Amino acid sequence: MTRGIGIVRLRQEIRSEVNMKTDFLQQNEIEAVTSLKEELEKNFRLIDFRIFGSKARGNATEDSDIDVMIELEYVTPSIEEAIDMIIFKINLKYDCLISSVIYSHTELIDGPMSESPLYKVIEREGIRI
Repeated sequence: MTRGIGIVRLRQEIRSEVNMKTDFLQQNEIEAVTSLKEELEKNFRLIDFRIFGSKARGNATEDSDIDVMIELEYVTPSIEEAIDMIIFKINLKYDCLISSVIYSHTELIDGPMSESPLYKVIEREGIRI
């Protein structure tokens, strides 16, 4: 019973945090991003989660997707597949389009990805959720 209350409280905190930082998203997109973050925290060792791209810049069009950067402690092909499936289901459920880039912590600390143009954009304009 206590665990259920903890999960409810965590879900409320995540939704509150997402709502404060995502006034540029439609309600279904807020719910989708919230749901994705909850699933990632529940199933993986999530380190960082950011929205970037046109949605974060505030110049999205009606057809724009929601670009998210996911940083995990470690990444394997099976983890990437699992995340792709989670995102696929969320996209269907909330009628939106989330596109992800997934990095391991090691890639960003010790690897060349920290110097990639895409990651530089994410660092500059990404909104941490």
